[in-house]
Amino acid sequence: MIKFFRKIRKNLLMENKTAKYLKYAIGEIVLVVIGILIALQINNWNEFRIKRQKEIVNLIEIKNDLENDLNTELVPGISFYSQANKELSRLRDFYLNKATIPKDSLMKYFLNNQSEWYFILNKGAYENLKSTGIDIISNDSLRNKISSLYSNGYPELENRDNIIKQFYDNEFRPILSDNIILYDSTLSQNDFDFIKNSKQIGNRIMRHYTLRIWLFARTELMKSKVELIIRDIDKELERLDN
Repeated sequence: MIKFFRKIRKNLLMENKTAKYLKYAIGEIVLVVIGILIALQINNWNEFRIKRQKEIVNLIEIKNDLENDLNTELVPGISFYSQANKELSRLRDFYLNKATIPKDSLMKYFLNNQSEWYFILNKGAYENLKSTGIDIISNDSLRNKISSLYSNGYPELENRDNIIKQFYDNEFRPILSDNIILYDSTLSQNDFDFIKNSKQIGNRIMRHYTLRIWLFARTELMKSKVELIIRDIDKELERLDN
């Protein structure tokens, strides 16, 4: 092709057809410019296609992690605290003289409320997204929701979870362990009276209940946010595929 153009230029110069040569030269420049623009457009299209594919992959990974969190952590966690808080509520009412608990059943309530749900939330896909560049998500609203969930929502939920664990291990359980035999289901009347009249135990029951209700409400909120983001991701994936 280059030899062909050179031959035309050479013939025009040899025939002393300057005007035609200039027109030809301009035409040749225009063709070169058009070729460059086409090449740039193809390159830009390829880069856009690659970036969009990366965006789709990252969104799918985020969605998978969120669905896993929903099914293995948030929903079971809500179910766990829903039941556990009912029993803790009975203990609270017992200390407020709003309910009675038989002597032979009191320890069951304490034993059933010494464990907490350990939230283990998936963050691998979000860490991959950050390393890739979170700006790869083109939808501003969706990008902000995902960033807020992992940067603020999840850490707050985990922090509240840890507060309850530390409270029970450091403040609540030691008082019980120092004063009663935790795993003896048969309470003496003296032990029962001590538990019933202990302000230290009663105050910690109230605090434990408050922290539990606090965490339960936050977990329900996280569940709603995760479900919303999953729906938004589905909509965005549908848009990107079109």
